[in-house]
Amino acid sequence: MRDITINDILKMIVAHIKLVVIVSVVTALCAYIYADNFIPKRFSASTRIVVNYTKESLVEEGQNKMSASAVSPATTLAENFATICRYSEDMLRLIPGGYGVSISPVSESNVLSITVSGGDAKVCATTANALRDKAPEVFGEYYSDGKAQALGFDASAPSRHSSPNETRYALIGFVAGLIISILISIIIEIVDTTIKASDDLFKMYTIPVFAEIVDFESEGAVKKGGAKR
Repeated sequence: MRDITINDILKMIVAHIKLVVIVSVVTALCAYIYADNFIPKRFSASTRIVVNYTKESLVEEGQNKMSASAVSPATTLAENFATICRYSEDMLRLIPGGYGVSISPVSESNVLSITVSGGDAKVCATTANALRDKAPEVFGEYYSDGKAQALGFDASAPSRHSSPNETRYALIGFVAGLIISILISIIIEIVDTTIKASDDLFKMYTIPVFAEIVDFESEGAVKKGGAKR
């Protein structure tokens, strides 16, 4: 079997460029259609609350140690309160089945983002607002100083789903189709034992080619002379 160089592979791809393009585009289109029609849509709605710290003394045991931290007390309090919210029974009761909730500080600040994701946009927004409204009550159960309050805007029902990302699926499909079509092109050329040029003979037998016999049927006319070496 003759050695295959990078240049040979490029020639194989160029020889089957139509196949490469068609397979890549069709695969990308199929991936997009699959993501758009067969993967359940999920929506996300977010709102925010701010946690204010007033004194060092806190009801929760061990929280007074946070004043020695390099992070501001309000930021540390927000992080701790986010953890409390994630495990609070009062908060968990507000979350419908099949919906996910993320409560986390925004850029290491004393602002907490409440994000609800699920299959219904309105339910996501309603749940996010309910959790926001419940947060001050939960905060008061654990802390005697400071307060949690809404930032002044309601979560609204998103007009477009957050997942799946059809464009990403299409891109992945295109890359997969490109790889598959290139492999098919290479396999076709390897399986094809037809000698298409004098260089093929030289690579196979390492002997020089002195002349070529013209194929009158494929060429359609007689060509004078021949390739001489």
